[in-house]
Parts: sequence; structure tokens; C-alpha cells
Amino acid sequence: MELNIRAGMRVLYKKNNSNWLIGEIGGGNAAINEDGLYLPIWSQKEQNEHDCTLVNINDIFFDAHIVDDTWKDYNILLTKNEYIKIIEEEESFIKSIEKAYVSDGEYYYYPITKFNRTWLEKQPFDYVVRF
Repeated sequence: MELNIRAGMRVLYKKNNSNWLIGEIGGGNAAINEDGLYLPIWSQKEQNEHDCTLVNINDIFFDAHIVDDTWKDYNILLTKNEYIKIIEEEESFIKSIEKAYVSDGEYYYYPITKFNRTWLEKQPFDYVVRF
């Protein structure tokens, strides 16, 4: 997979053993030391260069994809609770062919690997993209 890392790129990152946090790669200086490469990340709420945090590249998830606005009309973008209802109540739900990803409503990120309420409720996102 080719990865075009650039300023403004949407990413997930971890800070101090946190759950995934949403951010963007900041324009500015990266740093490298004996612990690895660090990139400047703006948290979703902090959009100026003075609030950037340097994050180790190993604590960054780069594979974010934009959610198309029309997906809301076709039941591709669902709330987490709507999706839980589908996996618990629909007889036609088949885990082995299901393709779904966690989402913040603007972007979708990593695939859902466990199709149960407990796992989904632990995810720090309110939406699911279902293909």
C-alpha cells in the first residue's frame, strides 16, 4: 500500500495510552530520536500550530477514508446503535461476508472484527460504515 503522508491528512493517534483520538498531521517539523520518528499532530479540537503534539509514528493510524454524504441516504452510514440492532436482530446478518468500519461520521477507519455489542461499545466512535 502506498502512503502519501502530508500536512492536513486525517489520522487516528494514541497519546499516553489513550483510546484512538482524531487528529490531522500538522505542518511543521517532525522529530527523530532514539525512540523513533515523531510527527506533529493537531487534535480535532486544536487547530493552530501551537497546540500540536509530537506523536510517535507507531502510534498513528493513517488509513482514513472520507464518508460520502449520500451514504446517509442509503443506510451505508449508520449510528453504532442502529448497527448493533442489525447484528443482534436481523436473521440475514452473516458475519463471514460482512464488511463494516468504525466511523466518526466524517471519515471511516479500521474494520469491525468482532460483531458483538461489547466490542462495538468499546470503540470510541459513534458511527459505522457498512458496505
